[in-house]
Amino acid sequence: MINRDPFKIRELINDWFISTFNRNRDIINISMISGVESACFDLMGKHYGSTIYNLLGGPVWNKIMVYANGWYTNINDIEDWAKEAKKVVNKGYKALKFDPFGAGSGFLDYDEYKKSMEIIRTVHDTVGDKTEMLIEGHGRFNRSMAMKIGNELDKYDNIGWFEEPVIPEDIEGLSILSHNLKTPVAAGERLITFYDFTEPFKKGSISIAQPDLINTGGIIEMLKIGAMAGANNIAMAPHQAEGPLNTFTTLNVDALLNNLKIQEMFDEFAFPEWVNDIVDKKPEVHNGYVKLPDKPGIGINLKNKIDDYTASENDNDFNLFSSGWEKRGFK
Repeated sequence: MINRDPFKIRELINDWFISTFNRNRDIINISMISGVESACFDLMGKHYGSTIYNLLGGPVWNKIMVYANGWYTNINDIEDWAKEAKKVVNKGYKALKFDPFGAGSGFLDYDEYKKSMEIIRTVHDTVGDKTEMLIEGHGRFNRSMAMKIGNELDKYDNIGWFEEPVIPEDIEGLSILSHNLKTPVAAGERLITFYDFTEPFKKGSISIAQPDLINTGGIIEMLKIGAMAGANNIAMAPHQAEGPLNTFTTLNVDALLNNLKIQEMFDEFAFPEWVNDIVDKKPEVHNGYVKLPDKPGIGINLKNKIDDYTASENDNDFNLFSSGWEKRGFK
């Protein structure tokens, strides 16, 4: 890519994607493509003094509804779920997401299942029917366990979706759940490029698509997925858990999506302090909404301090199937 024109973004990314026989279609390579593509758009925006969404036709929204995630890092018992959920509502959020299933995988035993259902009930009783609860499955379950959980979720009127109820490869399982549950099924954060969304959309496997800009191939690929979803009357709720750079880049895409439902927001809850120390801006959430970026490019810049926070082999691994993962490294 050295000495290529950074403004010929489609040509650059297409050449990169097809440069080997296997089309470079793996998550690490696609993430690299996404980073370079987003950087090129950032350069273009700064060159022309424009936000990315204005370069691409202008926004259809002037603010983006967001939901809280990562708010439950301080949980030690059932009562803590109520305390932390109340804090989220008091901040003005109208929707919050959580995984109540511990380190579960495949099946939950009786005690695990009962505890998970109690957590959901506790959060519901705290936030009330007017606050949307989004239940995260993290691809934990086989079809039968997912169906059992889904049938319980159907008893609540304020559950917006059941996310990744089965492993992401099980498109048929997602379809079975989507066609048999009242609760909408959401998925897509681990699907790569718009090709991976073709079958789920055809089969009606998901009602809410959750592509992650980093995993899919970048801004252009996200817009392709958004158009495909719109053609199938499917809502978009992009996944975003990787830090403020991706938050701002994704908000630029959100602004262009007619079928946007809501945007994930970790920024207030589950990023370590140093994350906001390396950028010159962070999203400001007011009553469950965030304003669109208004600075050229993606709307945010890195500080030189980024050199102080290079990852090392001593950093803790984040394993969703280990006890205590909910704390995400927070004590």
